[in-house]
Amino acid sequence: MYSGSQKSLLLILLLVALVSVTACLEEKKVLPVAADKPVVGGTYRRAFADAFIVLDPALIKDSNSHEVCRQIYDGLLEFDEKARLQPVIAKDWTISEDKLTYTFSLRDDIRFHDTVAGKPTLNGGRYLDAHDVLYSFSRLLKPQEDSQAAFFWMIKGAKEFSSGKASEITGIRVVASHSIVFELEKPFAPFVSLLAMCNAFIVPHEDAEGQPGGLAAVPVGSGAFKWAGRDGETIRLSANDKYFRGRPWLEYLEFPVIRDELERFTAFNEGRLSHVDVPDSQYRNVKQDPLRAACLIETNLWGSNYLGLNLQQAPFDNRLVRQALNYALDRDTIVRIVLNGRVQVANGILPPGVPGHNDNLAGYSYDLKRAKELLAEAGYPDGKGFPEITLQYNRDAIHSRTAEFILANLRDIGINCVVRELEFGDHLKTVEEGSVAFFRMGWTVDYPDPDSFLYTLFHSSNIGTGYNFSHMNSPELDALLDRARFETDMEKRMAIYHQAEKLIVDEAPWVFLHFYSAHLLHQKSVRGIKLGPMGEALMQYRNIWLAPSDASQSP
Repeated sequence: MYSGSQKSLLLILLLVALVSVTACLEEKKVLPVAADKPVVGGTYRRAFADAFIVLDPALIKDSNSHEVCRQIYDGLLEFDEKARLQPVIAKDWTISEDKLTYTFSLRDDIRFHDTVAGKPTLNGGRYLDAHDVLYSFSRLLKPQEDSQAAFFWMIKGAKEFSSGKASEITGIRVVASHSIVFELEKPFAPFVSLLAMCNAFIVPHEDAEGQPGGLAAVPVGSGAFKWAGRDGETIRLSANDKYFRGRPWLEYLEFPVIRDELERFTAFNEGRLSHVDVPDSQYRNVKQDPLRAACLIETNLWGSNYLGLNLQQAPFDNRLVRQALNYALDRDTIVRIVLNGRVQVANGILPPGVPGHNDNLAGYSYDLKRAKELLAEAGYPDGKGFPEITLQYNRDAIHSRTAEFILANLRDIGINCVVRELEFGDHLKTVEEGSVAFFRMGWTVDYPDPDSFLYTLFHSSNIGTGYNFSHMNSPELDALLDRARFETDMEKRMAIYHQAEKLIVDEAPWVFLHFYSAHLLHQKSVRGIKLGPMGEALMQYRNIWLAPSDASQSP
């Protein structure tokens, strides 16, 4: 899924113009550690840097939308904070010996929301059954703009249905009110993991079709929280007291938009946010303060930040140029200065921890001499004749600071580059359209498998309708990725992915930057918060509660 400026993955280095942590602590009473007995009530506030939120699960592409919708909807399965699969609507399942047929038994005690924003829903709070699962997948797979159907084309008949060539999905069958079968075209190792993706959330047909604006305007699911409306750019959710696992501890969730990260940190210091991404300029202060460090959660994430190159547009249609750009970039300095050394330079596509990550993949090192040699070999000695290029990124201070270093590195090999900043939604739209040749983008794994990165981002079938924004089109790579998808021997499968990743790195459709990490600071009153390698997109707010306090929450 997309990772934009709103993620906790990238944080900025700015002048320390913010009130220091020490001063903040001097002004505020430090709370004693609260008792750990859960209590009901309170409002949890988490700010986004951008207002781009998609509320219809069939259309979700980004991590923020995933985070919000995960609270509203349920899927057959879910990932816990350690990215392990857990049952939700599906209570158990069996897989046929040939790995083609998956039979799911469903819970019979899950209700859709009966009210949202104080008004009755069209489904009336009825119980969810297998027909809702069939409907939700039919809705996801139907021909439509912005569809995420391609993720599920391994289901028998799904591709034909999505293209309008068939009237039903032959590979999904309701066999009883609480039993459903999925049949695949070929064995696909991570299929069950796909069912935990946000796009596979289950929805009621009454509200999806009958509400004005559909679920994008009034989201209705069966999750722990219900839609409570918007206040300007702030999204508000309320506790679902009929949730099948029991009512969540929190009364409300609020997701305001605060675009500047130092303003977000100030809001946190003032107790107006429950957790915040730690700005680079404040990281050392937080780490060195025992009170704050006790409320700091840090983890490496299964995501990557990169500069995409559109291989269909000159001069990036020349592999020598793409390789030259990779050698010209001083990633170590960017990570050390801009990111305070908190992330790992990317040697390839797959982050550490993701199955198939290759520690031995060489990647690109900073080599100005080699960059100039490749540029000259491409026909641009010392950059002569090289056209001015534009680097586009979503508006965010850290992206701007990173761009300063990138532009300086490119000038060192004779390339003049300018920048274009857009809001995340506009940036995403132009990248998807293929009208941008050089762009910043991030990707966080949707399911813990190399397929989520390599097939999704580089297979030619995902050009135009998917996430292959670099327009990489290699029959050799396609063949490798197709083989890996349907290989059932895991050792052989990982070996194929190593071969595929090396091919991609050699072709250099990206300027590889770094893998992601998260540094989340929460209030002392916050209990039950957990963060895993898939980031805040998997945050389970139903497990969080707020310890009572008569003082500022700020640690």
